[in-house]
Amino acid sequence: MMTLTSKGLISINSKNEILQRCREADYQECLINAYPEILEMNGMLIQSPNFVLIDLDLSLCKTCVYPIRKLDYLLEQTLLQIKKDIRGHPTVLWTGNGYHIYLPVQVPILDTDLEFSKERFQNLFSLNSKYYDYYMSEVFMQFAEIYLTGGKSDLSHRPRYSNCMVRIPDTYNMDSLSKGTSLEKSQVKILQEWDGNIIDINPLLQEFKVWLTQQ
Repeated sequence: MMTLTSKGLISINSKNEILQRCREADYQECLINAYPEILEMNGMLIQSPNFVLIDLDLSLCKTCVYPIRKLDYLLEQTLLQIKKDIRGHPTVLWTGNGYHIYLPVQVPILDTDLEFSKERFQNLFSLNSKYYDYYMSEVFMQFAEIYLTGGKSDLSHRPRYSNCMVRIPDTYNMDSLSKGTSLEKSQVKILQEWDGNIIDINPLLQEFKVWLTQQ
């Protein structure tokens, strides 16, 4: 977890501790990692990429005459694609600076699957590649965001196990406040709640193989 006053990431062990940290920061810039700290056991990855985070930031529409209208359209199209392709009904947050979409999914640990062995895609994971030190499962997180937004997501947003930070509702986005946005509009709000169904995302794995080859 991290807050405005935490000076970086900190470990938390209970809901009460989360609330205490938020209070200490006056509910400003409060985020929590969707993934646990322990990812490996005996040198093997034990965490599947079972949480998809999509970031639709206002910066995507900075050249538009009506940026929020364009962003609303991107959100609508993304939710339609999620419903059409994987029958998902995710959580949607207003983050103070755009929209976050959160969707728990069911997907295997790809790094233990021979079909997704790094050896099959050596150029993608070579020393000079942008994915050199990534797990294959982390690359899938990024693919899922790109695919489910129809390629309209911010390409600089590159979620990994270590930085898949979700915003806590009713806290405040300091970046938004620093730009002069009102307290109300800078507050993180739930616009749509997840329906509780963990989606089997295996149908996207074939698309992922195609994307890996293209990359």
